Order: sequence, then structure tokens, then C-alpha cells
Amino acid sequence: MDPALEDTVEPVQTIEELPVVTRPKPPHPCQITFKGMDPSEAARVEVRGWLDRLGALTTPMIGGQVVIESVDEGRREDRRYHVRMELTMPEGVVVVGPEHPSNGPHEDVYVAIRNAFRAARRQLESSVLARPVEAPVAPPPGSAHETVDLP
Repeated sequence: MDPALEDTVEPVQTIEELPVVTRPKPPHPCQITFKGMDPSEAARVEVRGWLDRLGALTTPMIGGQVVIESVDEGRREDRRYHVRMELTMPEGVVVVGPEHPSNGPHEDVYVAIRNAFRAARRQLESSVLARPVEAPVAPPPGSAHETVDLP
């Protein structure tokens, strides 16, 4: 080995010295169920994608269930899809069901998923906006944070 390079070579770590890598828990503990239709991995990916798009709104989510169902069990061309969901948050449960005005059945399963998640996003945003915002508290007189003009 070149003597000039000896100082720059890092010693090899033993297995005990290597950092422990833990796998992160799944970002969204949500069960995806299909009713009246065959399970679709593409629809599962779409649901997970929407959960990711909601970002910070779903970060505190404790659990959830998304049910994708075929409303009409006729021919494939005549089918309509509906998505129901319950997202359990620390503050309560966000429910988007068939009675929600913007969550009607749709002939495209991806549009049905999109409509349900947009409705859920509006509910989550309104619950975040409805939370009381704590006003900053001024430090008490004589505390270390008080500004004093010296002569």
C-alpha cells in the first residue's frame, strides 16, 4: 500500500460496530378491502398514493379502512364503483360514505377513489382549521427573556 494513502483509509468496522437499522412502520396503517369485485393491486396503489398526497393531514392517522365496492354487479361496462372510508385520527374518525354529496358512484374506479379522497381531504382540512391556535405567551416580568435597556 502507498504510504501516502495509509492515513486516509478508514478501518473496517466489525458487525458489532455497525449502526442498527430499523425498518420504519408503514406510513399509513390502512386496510383496503374490495366488495363485489376482484381485488386490484392498481387500485391499492392508487389508495396508497392518495394517502401519501394528503401528507401531513394523514401523518397522525392511527388506523383506517377503505372499502372499494362495485355497486352494480352487471356487465363490466355497466359497473359503477363506490368508495367508503374511515380514517381514525387522534381527534376522531373521518368518515366518507355514500351519503357524502361529492362521493357518488362512478363508472371509473379511479375517479371514485379520487372523489372519496378529495372529500376526506376537505374534512381533514376543516378539522385542522377548526383546532384552536395557541397564542404566544409573553414571558413574565423579570424572566431571562425580558429585554432591559441599560443606562
